[in-house]
Amino acid sequence: MQTSYPSVIDSEENPMPSLSSSLRGRARLLLVAALSLASLSGCGRLKDDATLLAEARDYQSRGEPKSAIIQVKNVLQHDPGLGAARILLGQLYLEVGDPVSAEKELRRADQLKMPSADVLPALGSALVQQGHYEQALERLPDDPAQPRQQAVRGDALLGLGRLDAARTLFEQLLVRQPSNPSALLGLARIAQREHHPDAALSLADRAIAATPNEPGAYRLRGELLQAQGKFEPALVALRQAAKLRPQLVQARVDIVALYVQSGQSALARTELVAARKLAPGSPKLAYQQALLDFQERKLDSAQEQLQLVLRAAPDHLPSILLMGAVELGRGTLPQAEQHLRRYLDAYPGHRYATRLLATIAVRNGNAGEAIRLLTPMLAGQPDEPATLVLAGEAYMQLKQYAKASAMYQQASTLAPASAPLHAALGLSRMAMGDTDAALAELERSAAMDAANPRPGLLLVLAQLRNGKTDLALRTIARMEQHQGDNVLVDNLKGGVLLAKQDRTAARASFLHALSHDPHSQAALDNLTQLDLYEQHPEQARQRLEAALATDKKNVDLMTALGRLALVQGQLGPAKTWLERAASTAPDAPAPAIALARFYLQFGPAQQGLVIAQKLQTSLPQQADVLRLLADAQGAMGNGDAALDSWNKLALVQPGNASVQLHIASAELALKHTATAAHNLERAIALRPDYPEAQAMLAGVQMSQRRYGAALDIVHAMRRQHPDSPLPYKLEGDLLMLQKQAAPALRAYQRAYDLHPSGLMVIAIHDAQHMAGDATAAHAGMARWLRGHPDDQAVRVRFGESLLADRDYPAALVQFELAVQQDPNNIIALNNLAWICQQQHDPRAAGFAERAVKLAPHNGAVLDTLGWILKEQGQTARALALLQQASAAAPASTEVRYHYAMLLADAGKRQDARAQFQQLLANKDFGRREEVQSLLAKW
Repeated sequence: MQTSYPSVIDSEENPMPSLSSSLRGRARLLLVAALSLASLSGCGRLKDDATLLAEARDYQSRGEPKSAIIQVKNVLQHDPGLGAARILLGQLYLEVGDPVSAEKELRRADQLKMPSADVLPALGSALVQQGHYEQALERLPDDPAQPRQQAVRGDALLGLGRLDAARTLFEQLLVRQPSNPSALLGLARIAQREHHPDAALSLADRAIAATPNEPGAYRLRGELLQAQGKFEPALVALRQAAKLRPQLVQARVDIVALYVQSGQSALARTELVAARKLAPGSPKLAYQQALLDFQERKLDSAQEQLQLVLRAAPDHLPSILLMGAVELGRGTLPQAEQHLRRYLDAYPGHRYATRLLATIAVRNGNAGEAIRLLTPMLAGQPDEPATLVLAGEAYMQLKQYAKASAMYQQASTLAPASAPLHAALGLSRMAMGDTDAALAELERSAAMDAANPRPGLLLVLAQLRNGKTDLALRTIARMEQHQGDNVLVDNLKGGVLLAKQDRTAARASFLHALSHDPHSQAALDNLTQLDLYEQHPEQARQRLEAALATDKKNVDLMTALGRLALVQGQLGPAKTWLERAASTAPDAPAPAIALARFYLQFGPAQQGLVIAQKLQTSLPQQADVLRLLADAQGAMGNGDAALDSWNKLALVQPGNASVQLHIASAELALKHTATAAHNLERAIALRPDYPEAQAMLAGVQMSQRRYGAALDIVHAMRRQHPDSPLPYKLEGDLLMLQKQAAPALRAYQRAYDLHPSGLMVIAIHDAQHMAGDATAAHAGMARWLRGHPDDQAVRVRFGESLLADRDYPAALVQFELAVQQDPNNIIALNNLAWICQQQHDPRAAGFAERAVKLAPHNGAVLDTLGWILKEQGQTARALALLQQASAAAPASTEVRYHYAMLLADAGKRQDARAQFQQLLANKDFGRREEVQSLLAKW
């Protein structure tokens, strides 16, 4: 078929050609292009592969590996199966410090069946540079006839720490080739590892003499000199390596590392910028950047750089170690521990990694684990101040103050000019009760570092603890001379003046702090406490709101306003401020935790649980969040879930004795007595001097009628704390359980004599009451209240005792006094309502309404108001209140009984029957016969 083309005349007559003619024209152009390409292809490329490879090798010899890489890639674009090009490209990638890409190319060359002698040494080097030492040994056979291959095997053995095997291999190489540079450098590194710096340097110099134009030996010489602190000659050697191979990234990395180690941050950054122009994505440069960022405490940036390194080389152990240190600095302890344990798996006993792991143990409250980690270090190298200080911290946490003091003393001897060490030694001496020695060490610390407020702060606090307020003021005067206007010093001074009861001067000091920092939370909090003491809460509110007006997103100020409202009993404003703080900083855990705890205390508790669950989703291992979640689940009656959360917290803080105490409490709530006892024993093992755990364990033993075991605990506590009232209080409790009121009274009286308190007044009252001497019991409480009229706990207990004795008028007086002193005393209001109801006093509903307003989700107060309204004939509202009460207090059989009875009175027998059946299913329900009789009549 003949193709016709439009004529010139056609084009002139029709200047807009048709679509078909346009496409035909385009087809002609494509055909011409295709023919042109075909002719080029047929005639051969302008440069063949051999020429391009020769040019690449020429670039390589001139120290231009990047240009060489471009040429080799051009070859491979035409012929991807050219094995020689793959080998050369792999070698070039090694030269520019990219072992990952090198490995990829060399593995493809191996797949193309290239000679092993050409492929394996370079492939082994790529694996060794990535830290894949085992893989290198597996891939490279032990063949003495291949010296290059054997040298790489030696490097892999060296990387695994198998120094003797590596030494043997390198020495065998030198027998065959006395000037083999790889063997000389390998032996130099072994000498370095074995702390023979002179021998290592001599071997490096022999390698330089053997191959003066190779940068590797100069790099090692620089590294060895750097390790000896000889930075200038080290820099000369490293500069020579960079001069020999200008585009060798590793030489630049070495120079950056030298500047970082010598603390020359500005020069390090300048060198990094230049090096990154050569290799923008180099993991080694990213590692050096991370080191520099870590040194400058730019932890988030350091973490980002290390993530880049570990993405490229997941097993790069130096990055794993540094990531552990970075995560520790960021406070993400579980992640830090994971990295450090991984590093220690490769290098067991590494001192720095072990010390960091011990630091995590101390921060987690696991001081025993810290001591276990540090003990071998102290035995092997007892003159390392950092290790001694950390051991001192661990012993302080264990309350083994003598051992802590010994550690700090030894560290202080090794570093006598260290102010922090003298401060730590002073604190340990203070804990031992050696006040004079403690103050002397703290004074020495403050004098050594007068420009730093911390030593002076510790000294002032110690002086305050010992009642030496005048000395404390003199210390502060010295701090003011050296530090000028300092908000911390102003707040400290105000605190000392408060201790001297000079509130006017204290206020002036706090106000002076605010004049320099209007948002100083410490100063604002101190002034708020002063205002509350002087009954000026409105003044405190105005000051906090004024500060907030100039810093509208300050959640600490919002939280402070919430706390202030709470102290005043203003639950509505308190809730508003706490909710505002949480919404202003939705990603900050602290405001959310404060709001959740408000809901747990004042309701609705369910909202507190919701917040806790959300926080736990985003912060699954944060201790404060797990603690909140456990408390919220417990408040909602979900004991199993609460126990699970406490156990998760124990995984985060395995050495925290208080967590074990909480686990024991949760187990007891679930009636798991034996397990609770085990957890308490674990808590005491972690902290042998832990009276709270000892007391609870004694209580568990008492509940199981193991009175002898309980008495053993009491005697142990008495030996530990002969002047403490607690063991005598526990002994009294033990005797009360055995109905031995007289000896119990003597034990309680001994506890009271050691430390008079309202708690012991209540215990003595109960013993006297059991002995049948109610008159003496009530007289003792009345006597205490005359001297301590503000003791709400004793007053409320006195009222409850009178109530139990059916002395309603006297009980009414005590609860009325309690409400006068504290209008928001919910227990007193609720009991007033109940007494008034019994005496047909019309004030009953008023007291109950006040209690419900203060605690609208409290089952007990809802129950009281509901029952009062039921007797007043307000059945509908009473029923609604009792339904709420039953939901709020699902474990209370009394509340559920009231709800069921009211349902029955309202004619809702089917609903009432369901409630009664739930009650009958509870073995602890005390009105079983009454309910069964009622149901039988239905």
